Amino acid sequence: MLDQQKISLGRVRQAYRLTSNELEAIIQALWPHAIFPMELWHRAHEAYWKDFANSNQSVYNIEIPVLPHPCLEEKRLHTYLVGCGIMDFFRELSMTLPVNPLYQGLKYILAESYEEINTIFPGERQTLFDSLRRLDTADFARQYEADSPLREKALFAIPASMYHFISQIFVDTILVNREVAIRFLRDYPLSVEVKGITRVLVESILTKAAPKIPAPEIPDSQADSCVVEEAEDGRLIFRIPAAVWKGKPDHAVHAAMKDIYPPAVIAHVLFYWCAPKPEAGHKIRAGRKTRLGRLFTQKEYSDPKSYRNLFNVLLEEADTYTIIEG
Repeated sequence: MLDQQKISLGRVRQAYRLTSNELEAIIQALWPHAIFPMELWHRAHEAYWKDFANSNQSVYNIEIPVLPHPCLEEKRLHTYLVGCGIMDFFRELSMTLPVNPLYQGLKYILAESYEEINTIFPGERQTLFDSLRRLDTADFARQYEADSPLREKALFAIPASMYHFISQIFVDTILVNREVAIRFLRDYPLSVEVKGITRVLVESILTKAAPKIPAPEIPDSQADSCVVEEAEDGRLIFRIPAAVWKGKPDHAVHAAMKDIYPPAVIAHVLFYWCAPKPEAGHKIRAGRKTRLGRLFTQKEYSDPKSYRNLFNVLLEEADTYTIIEG
């Protein structure tokens, strides 16, 4: 059961009918003292996932993914990057757990974040878990072994795009101090009551003497250089300055972009924008994918194909974005 002093931003969004930009303003204004980005995911991990993951690790000697944790010393919470980290964590976790505990943990997170979970990416969730269930029923025990072809199939055959909805729900799963959030939104009308926010509660909080929390000021230069935008159709647009990549070696491009852009965007820039050109022969392209794939993992694979497979997954994810020079 959640602390009654905390509430999800998904419910705050619904109660006040907030836009994504308004929700982002709340996050940055209240970060880090009243924002708890990983609490729901940590609770789900402890209650539903950890024991299964640890058991499979000991039996099959497989690596268990670790929840990302944003640095509290950062001036801003980079919600998009943390959301991508959560998506990667969930994807890797789905390769190490049976489907049922994975499903139950996600269901818990959604139930604590929204009033009605059946409307939250129902098709995407159904497609993903149907695919994972087919892997479970193929050979439950064999699929978790490190050298299992079923595990190889799971890692690289399920499209990365099936997991995108995880990063899209992340902001709504962030917990916030309820009273502080209501004070911050004192100028917004309460549109609808939700679990944890009633009109009586809002009125009682706002009648208390409390200073108004100002929204963070964003310099014009920063506002003009957004890393990511969202098109009307929901497709993400990344603008990459030429100074970041043009004329630079691969390792320098990767180092300059890794703390700002998701791995898939970096992979796209390296492969399609940096020399040599991908129009070269098949052997040259394969060798380049192997070299670039090594930049995105600390693991040592005996088979170069594993690096290429990893890199191909990133390129596949990048195809769902619009990546342009900006």
